[in-house]
Amino acid sequence: MASDDEVEVLKVPDFRRLWAANGFRYAAAEVASFALPITALLLLHAQPLVMSLIFVCSRAGFLTIGLPAGVWIDRWRKKPVLIGADIAYSIAFASVPLAYFLDVLTVTQLVLVALVVSLAGVFFDVAHSSVLPYVLPRRRVADGNARLQSSETAIQAVSPSVAGLVTQSIAAPILYCFAALAHLVSLLLLRRIHPTGDIARTPTKTEQKFTQEITSGIRVLFQQPLLRLLLNQAALNNVGAGILLSMLPIFLLKEIGIATWLFGLLSTLGAVAGFCTSLLAPRLRRRFGEIRMTLVFSGLAPFAVLAAPLAGVFRQAAVPLVAVAQVLIGIAIVGRAVSTAGLRARVTPDAYMGRVTAAYSFVIQGATPLGALAGGLIASHWSTSTALWVGGLVMALPLVLLLVSPLRSHRTLPPEWEV
Repeated sequence: MASDDEVEVLKVPDFRRLWAANGFRYAAAEVASFALPITALLLLHAQPLVMSLIFVCSRAGFLTIGLPAGVWIDRWRKKPVLIGADIAYSIAFASVPLAYFLDVLTVTQLVLVALVVSLAGVFFDVAHSSVLPYVLPRRRVADGNARLQSSETAIQAVSPSVAGLVTQSIAAPILYCFAALAHLVSLLLLRRIHPTGDIARTPTKTEQKFTQEITSGIRVLFQQPLLRLLLNQAALNNVGAGILLSMLPIFLLKEIGIATWLFGLLSTLGAVAGFCTSLLAPRLRRRFGEIRMTLVFSGLAPFAVLAAPLAGVFRQAAVPLVAVAQVLIGIAIVGRAVSTAGLRARVTPDAYMGRVTAAYSFVIQGATPLGALAGGLIASHWSTSTALWVGGLVMALPLVLLLVSPLRSHRTLPPEWEV
């Protein structure tokens, strides 16, 4: 692990390899998430409730194994977990184009692939967050997270438009070939990292029981004021996001009938806005304080999502309204993510990092599929426009939590909360 707190994080070889692997992994996720609604809606003609079910399965990992995964990863070495997850990703993604070429691709297979990818994502995400303190000094984890966020938003800015253009010439399932290859490259990069201090921890007879270890991670998460606030905000935000993310493809591709390249371009607009925000937000965070910037970007979120349900009312202006929504959402989500980057690591003891990360992810990642399921039910009983309005209203609630919190009077993280 690097010892100089002032070192540029990309000059640390292990972090650079982790950063590159994360880039390939994120490119694969972007391409696969773009290909999924195109394949399910336009090729296999899935209905709204089925689409929400696929979305639920794609995010169900943390709801099913999120909490025990945190305990396991606290006990295991993180590097083999990352490599194993990449192998699972590659196999799952490669099965889609194979089934397409054999003319046996079904919605059921997409559901199963989404579930496998989601389960692999639990182990990758928790291990990835848990390994950062072993490759960077603790006070540089925030900068490492900011670098990861910047590269992710840059990939977001390119992937949907490129994928949208490619689908004008080839079938969407073939895009999964790229996703499978990207994870193989990620695997090769991860094999070359050597996190200092990342060792397996063998449970002893005197150690806590498995359920007690899970409970202790949850206790740390809910007892620490900042962790509790961030958890509640993110959970509500993700319920609303789940509704919007699951219903927007149906609204745009089926009801409005836009071309796949335009669908990709709309996603790119939000990613470009997020990328620009990721470059500016770290300087704003250092100048004005991470708590204050969290308040600002949380305040932008309700206005960001308002344009999406308005598109259901003014359908002739649906495309420009969704474009505005994508840009503002990109700014709000990335700005808040960068503003809060590293805060959890600064208030969480090393011994609890995996369990706290897993418990945190269990709640916030689990909120997204619940929102998607709610969106599917609302759209089935009423309309996709109604579902978009409900999603927008739910995403306005996190600002209320921050405004009633005592943290609103702080500029930066109180020193007494740091470990």
